[in-house]
Amino acid sequence: MQTIALSPYIGSHRVPRARRTVGLQDGQRAHLAPPAALSGLSVRVLDMATEQALIQGLRQHAPMDAERDLEPSAGEMESLKDRLGMVMAIQRGDELVATIRFIPCGHGVTLAEKRWAEATRSKEGFGARSWEVGRLIVAPEHRSMALLRACITLAVQALVKASGAQHLHASCSPLLARLYRCFGFVTEKVIQSENGVQHVLIHARVSDVARALGFVPAPYVRPLQLYVNGCALPQKTRYMKTV
Repeated sequence: MQTIALSPYIGSHRVPRARRTVGLQDGQRAHLAPPAALSGLSVRVLDMATEQALIQGLRQHAPMDAERDLEPSAGEMESLKDRLGMVMAIQRGDELVATIRFIPCGHGVTLAEKRWAEATRSKEGFGARSWEVGRLIVAPEHRSMALLRACITLAVQALVKASGAQHLHASCSPLLARLYRCFGFVTEKVIQSENGVQHVLIHARVSDVARALGFVPAPYVRPLQLYVNGCALPQKTRYMKTV
């Protein structure tokens, strides 16, 4: 998959040292995002065949240099990754606030499987029920730590409820790796490319993300399998209302 995209602290803010919690002074305790940050927010999974235009503007903010440093063909696989993954839009009313994408391991398209294979092969955290996080982009006018926490909370809850995901991971810069420690992620490995660019593989159990953000993961709801004359209905028709 892709590197986590566009921290709200890049450009106008400095990411604090790793031993400090983002946005806090030394000695202060971290608190959950205030209710106001979650107020009015909703998240939904997009049908990228028909709704790609909704997030196209935000996607233009996604930096690709680090990804292409590890995977030169990264841009060519965007459509495939969108189809394999879950692309979400986070909105407040009709206003788009952020977008994020999760891609499951097992299809051979994530960076963890392609460029970090020596570090991830045969590890539970990068196998079944492990999803790569990427394309997390917050609209410039909405960037704040409280809103970022709220967006990740909603998105992870939706992912777990829909897929039963147990692990999350991403390939990112050292800057973003420090930021994501606040959300329960830990560094799995650091490498330096032939171009001298440092890349960090981060990982988290969903339970650790939930603990860091202060929410209880929603239970996984397994889709109801319907049969007609002994044949399973296709996925897209399983939820059709019948009369």
